[in-house]
Amino acid sequence: MLAEWLTPVIVLTETGHRALFLIFIAVGLLMAFLRVPWWFSGPIKVLYILWFVVYVYTENVFFTGEAIQFLQSNFSMNFSALISQNWEQTTDVFRTMLFFVLLWMAIYLIHYWVSFRSSIFLFYVLTVVFIAVLDTFSPYSGETAIVRIMIIGLLLAGLLYLVRWMERHQISEHADKVALFAVPLVLGIAVSTAFALYLPKSEPIWPDPVPFITSFSGQGGPGSGGNVGRIGYGVDDSRLGGSFIGDDTPVFRADVSTGQYWKVESKDTYTTKGWELTENVGESVVYRNNETVDTEFISGEEVETTVVSMEQEFPFVLYPYGTESFSMEESPNYQYSSADQRFETYQNGEELEPEEYEVSFGEPSYSLKTLRETSGEALEELPIEFDRYVQLPDELPERVRDLAIEITANSETVYDQALAIESYFNTSGFTYSQTDIPVPGADQDYVDQFLFETKRGYCDNFSTSMVVLLRSLDIPARWVKGFNEGELIDSQGETDVYEITNNNAHSWVEAYMPGVGWMLFEPTIGFTGSSSIDFDLELDPTDPEQPDPQERPETQEPENAGEEEAVANSQTAFWNRLTDFISTNRWKLIWTIIALGVIGTILFKIRHRWMPKFLISYYRLRGQESVQFEKAYLRLLKQLELYGINRKPGQTLKSYAAYIDSFFGTREMSELTRAYEKMIYGGDDQSIDWQELKESWENLINRTSG
Repeated sequence: MLAEWLTPVIVLTETGHRALFLIFIAVGLLMAFLRVPWWFSGPIKVLYILWFVVYVYTENVFFTGEAIQFLQSNFSMNFSALISQNWEQTTDVFRTMLFFVLLWMAIYLIHYWVSFRSSIFLFYVLTVVFIAVLDTFSPYSGETAIVRIMIIGLLLAGLLYLVRWMERHQISEHADKVALFAVPLVLGIAVSTAFALYLPKSEPIWPDPVPFITSFSGQGGPGSGGNVGRIGYGVDDSRLGGSFIGDDTPVFRADVSTGQYWKVESKDTYTTKGWELTENVGESVVYRNNETVDTEFISGEEVETTVVSMEQEFPFVLYPYGTESFSMEESPNYQYSSADQRFETYQNGEELEPEEYEVSFGEPSYSLKTLRETSGEALEELPIEFDRYVQLPDELPERVRDLAIEITANSETVYDQALAIESYFNTSGFTYSQTDIPVPGADQDYVDQFLFETKRGYCDNFSTSMVVLLRSLDIPARWVKGFNEGELIDSQGETDVYEITNNNAHSWVEAYMPGVGWMLFEPTIGFTGSSSIDFDLELDPTDPEQPDPQERPETQEPENAGEEEAVANSQTAFWNRLTDFISTNRWKLIWTIIALGVIGTILFKIRHRWMPKFLISYYRLRGQESVQFEKAYLRLLKQLELYGINRKPGQTLKSYAAYIDSFFGTREMSELTRAYEKMIYGGDDQSIDWQELKESWENLINRTSG
């Protein structure tokens, strides 16, 4: 039931590591079921939370020095933010810990309702309402979840009613009696569930109330003014901003050797609120199957063919960089527009939505030597066709232009300027997020708001800002839309299969490098798309700044350099092997630690059952000295307390022994107590025969295991 609460929260907030959250819930419920003391279970949970934070945010499996320093710095930062009541400065680590605290409270409430109240009705109803609301008003699909909840809820309600009925009628909870009542309950729920799933369903009688309800919320659809949308490819980019919720609906699959960015189109006119396409510009060219296409990107030397299988219907083809040709069975027309670099598909004069097609492409590679020669003077010689790629609105705040100049102050070439702007977002306190993203007001500029006020956004914010900053320096740039690599789901030899979903809808930047051409740049934090660079620079031996190798002073190696190097190599090899072993067996180690923790918890909980056997074997091996009798007697007292027979405050050993004997129906405890008092208070330890007393001691120890 807790998992049904956790799953939609993780899906809608794009929170990863669902399995680790479920492990925390399972371990918490297990320790609650075993009634592990709070002073033992609490530190275990805290330790798990700290480990989760270290593993997720630093990728360290263990508490290394780096991980501990990370925890200390985050604690200090969040503590200062809380003291100053600056809630926006709290980090994701702090929010993650708060989420774990919430789960901790939920575990306690579930345990309380089930174990003490023997009722699950309230939590059951809340779960149904929660999933129903999310299924109705969010992209989360609760169709299968609601079925699972009904089955789990009915089963829990039935079993808890059985518990209350047995308690009311004072029926002992033996396994055979519980099974007598529980088996028909389980079979009844299973049969009714099967009938409910496979019987035909009638159509809904009432109309869908959601459109009527959402009409009052301002989130009824495009153009309604709502600030929350579903992620995915869209056509209208005239007003950017607002939050997005994830959508993992598949769009297409691609068989490629490495992940690629899939381009759909680009736009050139920035309006201070979003992007539009200049009308009546460029030319349209029609291609056929296997004809070489011109995408303004030169194909690389290594050409491969990828198969694209569409799962959503689009009247165009998506293509990777360096595309040479397309091919599909329908043999359509591929109409390419140089205005937005989009390939629309037509057949017999009507739009065609491809189902599967092949793309031949070679990923472009750029000479670093040539890129280092790109100069601003060459930009002034570009033809008039490039003017639309340096367009900026008159309303653009001047501080945006000033920031572009400041970022590139130490950059000598056009390529260096583009790299400086691309890396600026990773080093200046920006945050990637799809939630709590504002829409600029009537008098606000979209880029200015992001760069100087919020510094929080997703790909549209980062890519648009980079294009505007580049254009502020008169570097031609355009805003590109499409999909990123997607998720690797299978490997077939040298070919990988990637699944691209709506969550992979993305925007990035293309900038023009004089003498080189258009290049892809990726400013969005967390994304790794970039152009392939050929590092063909060579050091000039005649460079006066490069010292002559013959004139460089020879370094004197110490006498024991060989031994030190051998030791260093040995240590390095050891740590490399250890690191490789941990990296390879990371999950095995984690599950082993968790299993050992669970086993240790269970053994600790039932120690009164196995401890007597251990104590008897232990003291049989310790010899026959009287000093062993003293230790054995004190151990017996602890075992009796663990069994539940506690010695009252101020009660003498003689009185306590008499109570033990009356409880078990023996005289053995009194005999052992007389011998112990004679040895301790009488000082007569020589007369103690531990061999004779051992049988009585073992008999009492065995009784405590019942």
